[in-house]
Amino acid sequence: MRPSGVPAAVLWLVAACAAPPARPAHNVASAAPRVAIAPDQALGWIGLAPRAAHDAADWLPAGAQAVLVPMPAEGLSAGATLSAIDSAGHVARVTAGAVTQVPYGCDNQQLDMLAFTGEPSAPGAVWLLPPAAPASWHPPALAIISPAAAPTADRRRDTVGPLSLELVRRGAARGTLAIARDGRVIHTRAITRGEMAGADPDPIDLRRPGVAIPEPVAAWSVAEDGPILLVLQIASYEGVHLTPILVEADRAHELPAMAVYLYRCAF
Repeated sequence: MRPSGVPAAVLWLVAACAAPPARPAHNVASAAPRVAIAPDQALGWIGLAPRAAHDAADWLPAGAQAVLVPMPAEGLSAGATLSAIDSAGHVARVTAGAVTQVPYGCDNQQLDMLAFTGEPSAPGAVWLLPPAAPASWHPPALAIISPAAAPTADRRRDTVGPLSLELVRRGAARGTLAIARDGRVIHTRAITRGEMAGADPDPIDLRRPGVAIPEPVAAWSVAEDGPILLVLQIASYEGVHLTPILVEADRAHELPAMAVYLYRCAF
């Protein structure tokens, strides 16, 4: 029943213009918090999953151990049980045993390594997570394409998930590595090949491996769209360096505490 004296058309217009009742919100997806790495965050260790058989042309050692960490393995001791993530993304639980000597390089030399037992990993670099790794870390391995296109003597591009690694020769023994994330360069690194008597004097050739030329060998994303732990293998005249780099959304920096050096042979 309408109020006395109020035309029906007016009542219809008021009802039509009234805001509909608010509906209770449901099934609203909240944005997942972005994973950040604090400056003092412990990131663990870089180890090696050895090959089953020796290959003189390979930078990896050979052995039956699940994982090897070159000494000094700061912060690690016998009995430590950790999660090991290999370059294929497989996760295994491994336990540190005793320090052992592993044949490596020339002249029957051996390297002191902390050996881990457990499920084997794919041969290559392995990320050993720290015991107190945050529950938000779910590190998948990232696909590496090296090279991503036909390289030339003075230019090569590799891709690692959302990262692009551009190597450019800028002299006979110099160059640069530029790391871009989602198309934006956020880190550069100088490439310098020192002089060594008897070494090949030809200019750096980015079409093939060589001294001072970085090559991506493993990478893991700490979480989806989160920081990336990138590992570069860089040969020197006498050995092999594994250089970890933490790549965040807008910056990157090397992690010398996690770096690994394998002495191979005196040049």
